[in-house]
Amino acid sequence: MKFPREKRDARAVVKPPPEASQRVDGGGPWGPTQFDLPERTGSNSQAILIVALVGVVVLLVIAGLWTLAYFKFT
Repeated sequence: MKFPREKRDARAVVKPPPEASQRVDGGGPWGPTQFDLPERTGSNSQAILIVALVGVVVLLVIAGLWTLAYFKFT
């Protein structure tokens, strides 16, 4: 069964604020958008390496404490 499509009139729901016409730094009348990303300055390989090493150390500490508790209480 097919229903006929509803026709809607296009209308503006809200208007940008008055100071929007003076903005020139990007993003449009409502300010910066999610697509206004900073320029890439380099790779994140050093940050990824640090986070990975910290994660490995934390996992080793947890495994060591678990092993210590296992042998001490059994």
